[in-house]
Amino acid sequence: MVHPDVKIGWNCNISNRVTLGISSRGKNKGVPQIGNDVYIGPGAVIIGHIVIGNNVAIGANCVVTKDVPANAVVAGIPGQVISCNGSAGYVCNKCQDFKKI
Repeated sequence: MVHPDVKIGWNCNISNRVTLGISSRGKNKGVPQIGNDVYIGPGAVIIGHIVIGNNVAIGANCVVTKDVPANAVVAGIPGQVISCNGSAGYVCNKCQDFKKI
C-alpha cells in the first residue's frame, strides 16, 4: 500500500506487502519521502513524514518511523541502522538510461 502523496525517487525496488503510509498526528505527521536507488524489503512499513536517503536498503518486515541517512542498511522493529553498506547489489545502479527520460 502506497499513500498517493508519498514521493519516491528514481530506481527504487519496492517489494511486495510494503506499506508507505501517513501518520495523522505527532511530530512526524505526513507521508514519507523516499530517495533514489532505495531497496525496500518485503513487508516493510515506513510511516510518517520522514526522509529515506539515497542508496538505502530496508530489510524485510522492518518498521521505519524515523529519518534514515544515505547509504544505510536498516533492519528490525523499530528500524535501526545496522551498517553503511547501502543498497548496492539490491537495485540496478546501471540503469542510467531511465534517468534521462
